[in-house]
Amino acid sequence: MANTLILNVDELWLKGKNRPLYYRAMKDHLTEVLDHHQAGVYRLFTEGQRFIATIKEDLAEEFAPATIKHLLKVPGLHSLAEAVRIGLDLKDVLPALHHFLSGPGQTFKVLTKRANKKYALNSVEISAEIGHQILQAYPHWKVDVHHPAVLIELKVMENNIYISWEKQLGIGGQPWGMSGRAVALLSGGFDSPVASYLMLKRGLQLDYAFFYAYPFVGTAVTQKIKELAQVLNQYQRSATLYIIPFGDLQKKIADICRPEYRTVLFRYYMLAASNLLAEKLKAPALVTGDALGQVSSQTLGNMALLDKLIPRLILRPVLGLNKAEIINLAEQIETFAISVRPQDDACSLLAPRHPIIRPDVQYFARFVQENPATAELNAAIDQAEKIYFSLV
Repeated sequence: MANTLILNVDELWLKGKNRPLYYRAMKDHLTEVLDHHQAGVYRLFTEGQRFIATIKEDLAEEFAPATIKHLLKVPGLHSLAEAVRIGLDLKDVLPALHHFLSGPGQTFKVLTKRANKKYALNSVEISAEIGHQILQAYPHWKVDVHHPAVLIELKVMENNIYISWEKQLGIGGQPWGMSGRAVALLSGGFDSPVASYLMLKRGLQLDYAFFYAYPFVGTAVTQKIKELAQVLNQYQRSATLYIIPFGDLQKKIADICRPEYRTVLFRYYMLAASNLLAEKLKAPALVTGDALGQVSSQTLGNMALLDKLIPRLILRPVLGLNKAEIINLAEQIETFAISVRPQDDACSLLAPRHPIIRPDVQYFARFVQENPATAELNAAIDQAEKIYFSLV
């Protein structure tokens, strides 16, 4: 029974004098996840540069699989090891491992880390003793010190020994919210959810903007976006999704601009609206799923033009990834099955046959100056449907 979780942090050791702030943010997120799943049955504390979560000693419980799955999605967590907590007597190690060792035999290695330097045996001696006990009691197991199938780790602390035998990798990065706040432009494809995830693991707090092109698209697309936001919120503590009405303005732009500029102008006004929303939320940056050269609005010329006209930093974390790499990440973060569902796309419906890839900067700047649409964009933001996501 795993009554303890050893939670190893990722980059927090790099933070110098600011380290306590990062640890506090990390602890707050871990606490919220643990409270959500198993309130009242655990303790969470630090030992060295790691967190330890333990089931309270008077309770015969263990950490549920759902708890562990959610903890592995906390930004800043490098790895998690399920463990058993015992006293300082080595004779209690083998009984604690019985359930695991009674299964099919494999190769193993015992690795001891002795934080308690007053302990009678050193790390090598402890590993040798426990390895000997395992071979005596479970002869179908074999030692392999170079490439073991199972690494059994013992951490000897001041008052306890923690025994673990399997480490699961978290998403790493930095604690949620410690890198600031941004608005992510979310669509129903593969790219923008992956881009959002990559920024969440870097410690950004994200809110989402979806541009709803009614009446050119149906309501099914909004349900898809809500599901994507729900999945992404597993990687942060809270978020707000803004479903911004955009169809009327999109039609207006399509009617008055040169046809080949439609796609990039749609993109500009979405970014302009997101910039206004970010200003209201005091978020210094925007996040998009742009991948270089993937579509016409994501050519170097078009992105450079948009960067000059949008006053906020635009983060493009998937810029250098190809489609297969993005899809692989979508599968890992569990957005693929949602993104792959077909949907209406107003940008495609209104797209020109030959979209511009090397824009005339003067024409573009003049069009934007003559058609700022600031009032329409602010009105769209005010009319947006707001959906709040708390911890899931």
